[in-house]
Amino acid sequence: MTELFKFLLSLILPLFSERRKIRLAVHRARFLHSNRDCYFVNVTNLSRSREIEITHIWFDCTPQVHCLPPERPLPKRLKPDETWETWVEARLLRASNDGVFELARARLSTGVVIKSKRNKNVPHEGFVPGEQRGVLYSPPITGAYFPRETHHTTAVRAQEDLHIRE
Repeated sequence: MTELFKFLLSLILPLFSERRKIRLAVHRARFLHSNRDCYFVNVTNLSRSREIEITHIWFDCTPQVHCLPPERPLPKRLKPDETWETWVEARLLRASNDGVFELARARLSTGVVIKSKRNKNVPHEGFVPGEQRGVLYSPPITGAYFPRETHHTTAVRAQEDLHIRE
């Protein structure tokens, strides 16, 4: 009975609330063209009607590592249901591989800081979300997914950056 009440409440409350809702998710991948191993930070505005503005993204480790690739300048404004992604090279993070996924932080223009979770539902291949079209990703080549030639051909055809999901 209480589970049913909680479920119904979770459906009704958002209708009356204008709160900002944001998902911050991290996955590990590498760019095929340069073989750079990176952690990708995906921000999604799950708010029904409010825009958000991201002012900073970093990994909360010692020392802090900020996500500042020139291809992904901040601040970034996201409309409702819009997603955007940036990255930092894995070599810059000294934390253990498993803990890194929960270390990313995003600061909004309101001063609110969002904590990340591991992104477990990353497609094997696709575009990095954001304005710059043509930046692709794909799973890491471990011998179990696809032959290297498949990824190389895709990258050459697209003539863009391909990144490979872990």
